[in-house]
Amino acid sequence: METAIITWKTIHEHGDLWWQHHCLRKALFVDEMKWQIPHTDQVEWDQYDTGATTYVVSHQNGRALAASRLIPCSFNSCDWSYMIRDASLGKLPGIPTEICDSPPTDSDTLEATRFTVDPLLAPEERNAVLTHNALALASHARATGVQRLIALMPPAYIRWLTGIGLPSRRYGPTLRTPEGNRICAIEMPISYATIAKQSA
Repeated sequence: METAIITWKTIHEHGDLWWQHHCLRKALFVDEMKWQIPHTDQVEWDQYDTGATTYVVSHQNGRALAASRLIPCSFNSCDWSYMIRDASLGKLPGIPTEICDSPPTDSDTLEATRFTVDPLLAPEERNAVLTHNALALASHARATGVQRLIALMPPAYIRWLTGIGLPSRRYGPTLRTPEGNRICAIEMPISYATIAKQSA
């Protein structure tokens, strides 16, 4: 399995992997999970897909299998910055404002979102490609000098991330969305030891 690190500047260098990843997002979040979010009959996107976003796409034989995206916590574009901060400011009605007391705005922190996997894969394959993608995400963050990642996820992911060599912890309270789903902000320090374990 290979990894493509895609920015808006380099989309043209990666064939249609960027397009495929948006198709995966639509298949997973809209078709399978029934999220009410912007989409066409083929792709999903939102206000955080901007020129400051970096995409990490795990692929094999030209087929995107998993993906995630990174947004600098220092980014601010008109009314939007990144998901956790915007939620804390009351801009995202589906996420409680108490999700994080002090969202960072420094350039050493990135928010990781839209963890996506091909819903057609078998459960064991899903876990393998998601693991590949999460490790690639952390490796890229380390290579660019980032000190930590934050994410908005179900609390069960803390154990899963820690189990694959990416020690993580809660960065705020565990709350419930209007639909009853448990979520929390998660913090993942990017340390040399973490990256060394990935590469072993």
